[in-house]
Amino acid sequence: MKILPNKHLFLVPLLFFFSCDREKIYDTYVAINTAGWDASFSIEFKVDVNAVKGAEFDYLIGLRNNNDYLYSNIFLFLDVETPSGVAYTDTLQYLLARPDGKWVGAGLGSIKHNLFKYKESQSMENGLYKFNISHGMRSELLTGIEDIGFRIEKTN
Repeated sequence: MKILPNKHLFLVPLLFFFSCDREKIYDTYVAINTAGWDASFSIEFKVDVNAVKGAEFDYLIGLRNNNDYLYSNIFLFLDVETPSGVAYTDTLQYLLARPDGKWVGAGLGSIKHNLFKYKESQSMENGLYKFNISHGMRSELLTGIEDIGFRIEKTN
């Protein structure tokens, strides 16, 4: 008697691999208005952290852009407020296109997705963190940005 392997058996490990992301503690995206991202509009991410003592985390910024984006880079202002009330602002620059004009990032078609590291190996305290992102480009209205995201994951 010949035993044929179940053709769906290979899906179980694949499904497990893609459905589990134990390192992620926060991952949210906010869509940008199709008319453009106004420089005065700040995107707020509120993260309530139940930190494990000694654990370290990476902060990442997700960005999706389309072919209407006119620049090869983007400047972002990131305002952070910790649960203990400490507040600071960082100015960030990320490259979205190579010198030859080809977009960096993943994706087929006109939309590209990038996940940029902002900070690595950060300890966190318990409580509510606030992260506000606004763009720092010269144009007041920035077109071609689909959405902005913020992700916190455990450092490997």
